[in-house]
Amino acid sequence: MNRIGVLAAIVLGVAGLFLYLAITGFSSDSLDGKFLRLAIDTDPKTLDPISITDTISDGLARKVFNGLVKLKKDGDAYVPTGDLAEKFEISPDGTRYTFWLRKGVKFHNGREVKASDFVYSIGRLLGPGSTRADWVKPFVKGSEAFFKDPTAPLGVKAVDDYTLEIELEKPFAPFIQHLCTVNLSVVPKECADDKSKPFARNPVGTGPFKFSEWKDSERVVLRRFDDYFKGRPKLDGVAFLIVKEPITRLRKYENGELHATDIPNGKVKEATAKAGPENVLEYTTWRTNYIGFGMPNGKYADHKELQPYGSNKLLRQAISYAIDREYLCTKVLEGRGVPAKGILPPGMPAFKEGRPGWPHDLEKAKALLAEAGYPEGKGLPKITLLHRNDENTKMIVQALQQDMEKIGVPVELQARDWNAFLSQVDDNPQPMYVLGWVADYGDPDNFLFVLFHTKQWGEAGNNTRFSNPKVDELVEKARGLAAMTDRAPLYHEAESIILDEMPWVPTYHVRNVVLLRKEVKGIREHITPFDTGTEFPQIDFHLVDIE
Repeated sequence: MNRIGVLAAIVLGVAGLFLYLAITGFSSDSLDGKFLRLAIDTDPKTLDPISITDTISDGLARKVFNGLVKLKKDGDAYVPTGDLAEKFEISPDGTRYTFWLRKGVKFHNGREVKASDFVYSIGRLLGPGSTRADWVKPFVKGSEAFFKDPTAPLGVKAVDDYTLEIELEKPFAPFIQHLCTVNLSVVPKECADDKSKPFARNPVGTGPFKFSEWKDSERVVLRRFDDYFKGRPKLDGVAFLIVKEPITRLRKYENGELHATDIPNGKVKEATAKAGPENVLEYTTWRTNYIGFGMPNGKYADHKELQPYGSNKLLRQAISYAIDREYLCTKVLEGRGVPAKGILPPGMPAFKEGRPGWPHDLEKAKALLAEAGYPEGKGLPKITLLHRNDENTKMIVQALQQDMEKIGVPVELQARDWNAFLSQVDDNPQPMYVLGWVADYGDPDNFLFVLFHTKQWGEAGNNTRFSNPKVDELVEKARGLAAMTDRAPLYHEAESIILDEMPWVPTYHVRNVVLLRKEVKGIREHITPFDTGTEFPQIDFHLVDIE
């Protein structure tokens, strides 16, 4: 070995030591022990289950909380199975759900979970501060009255300390799926009601990790809960580092500061080649990204900024044909997208094979624009396209802007930070915005009812304020049927109406390509279509380890 070789070996040895120290957590930020380091690009909106509507908050909260049931892979499907409920039973008429709870499950404050805690938690979901009351109301008996008056009787009963009954007003097939969402997690009353420690930033649950700290714009830290009912987690904790820029996240991964990261647009080929196939994770997700248009319906009828796009479906259809989805997916996203041909993502129950979609057809787009009364875009006012303020999204919206301007649709881009963006689209319909929806549970109801029913306007899911009586009728009828073979035709018809009216221009379904270090075990083995971000919401983190 010559002098250069010896020096190189020493340098590599020191570099390897620093990499080990960063990855195992022995670094300057005092995260001592075996910490999994993941990155998120913004602070979560909240860690209170009753207020969670976004994927980042959901992903973090699922490490802290548990519910009665959770989703489990069964072949190609994801079916509800017991979580804090050891077993459950649904009555033959579909209106009574009985859950037998595990004994000895503890909250992070040391108290045992009882059936009465679920009575409180479900009632709390119907109370002030909740944004997900619709998971319960109006299905649970008495929930509409309880929503208005918390002293009214509610069809949720603790039969004894370990037996819970939930009675529905009428059969509702997706209800057991609703119970799998993080919003139906159990919380301890003494902590949730403690005004000195706002629960949104001081959550207490039963999950494998308990909340430790939240430093705005810096990190959220969870530490192992030794008394977790499934056994002591293998990790000492999980640190979610808040890193806004995707290129910075990639560099931190390459420097050994992160165990997983997304990849910036334009860097996929380079980053995956550098990482090597053993450190790359690829999988499809149940997510649909889209361009949304605010509809001038109801109290928004006089909102002039929603004209003419919100009231003229031919304009929206023209834009759909103008979008080059293949280019977007293959070039801009570098293979991380599948061109959308409908609302439901492939693989979702009731997904309709053979929908023609919208080929990139500028002549068709221009013809529709002329039919709408704006030949070559003449007379069209400039429309503002609202979007999330991050580099990946900027590349996407710039491509969309160029496609629209090719047919004469003038577009101005407007960026907002994530939480401000969500508030803006929730509070009022926006002329045009880009967003995505990932399935909360594996049922078409989660897309076609939640996002398009008139009752769901605003924060509940229907950000466009779309309203169509026939769609409302179809998705409501589908909710009352048990068999998917009976429900699917109703969803097909509803989706066809929505696609014709086009409050959404579906763009693509997300195919994730992320970097995940090979020494991390328990994530790639159990990845699901619900895991759209590197916070990996559906992964059972008590099984995750770093070798």
